[in-house]
Amino acid sequence: MNLEEPGAATTLSIVSLGPVQPASFEPLAAHLARIEQVVTDLPARARLADRRAEINRAADGAANDWILILRERETVSTELAAEITAAIRGTGARGFRIRVRVLYAGKPLRLGHDAGELRLFHRRYLLRRGEMGVQGTVVRLRNALELRTFDSAAEHDSYLRARGVPHSALRRVLLFLRNARTVDLNTLRYLWIEAGFDSAS
Repeated sequence: MNLEEPGAATTLSIVSLGPVQPASFEPLAAHLARIEQVVTDLPARARLADRRAEINRAADGAANDWILILRERETVSTELAAEITAAIRGTGARGFRIRVRVLYAGKPLRLGHDAGELRLFHRRYLLRRGEMGVQGTVVRLRNALELRTFDSAAEHDSYLRARGVPHSALRRVLLFLRNARTVDLNTLRYLWIEAGFDSAS
């Protein structure tokens, strides 16, 4: 494939971290001739810069030149699918940063600024060491991936009760206050439960 030729890129390889279901990237199928999924043993929340050997191997083993890294529980929206397709077909950029919009109880969490990660790139220009990067221009896409956490506060509470580490009342208050830098009620509820307080309190 000639990277400079408009409209040439009609295929994409998706490198998945954690179990990623095909439904998570189904909107891309409407725009691309072929999508390949490359499964890795990497955990979903692995820091990419710390796992460069595995990322490099996955890129080398991919059948297509353009690669999208997708983590477990992340989904590609219709809008992002269209933007990804336009980006790899119509620009001279070698890589694209993509933000993640975290959803809690069906609404976005407000947890600070997300500059995005390099998630979409042409493998020929992937830098092989250090932080994730490419040789050439990197652009940030407008649309974000969506990451679903818990569908309700009760589900979140139940999960932490089964797996969480109990804290003293003082430590729970300190954990909440350290992170509570928003007036968004949904985010405050998430932080309250994450600190160890009961969802009904």
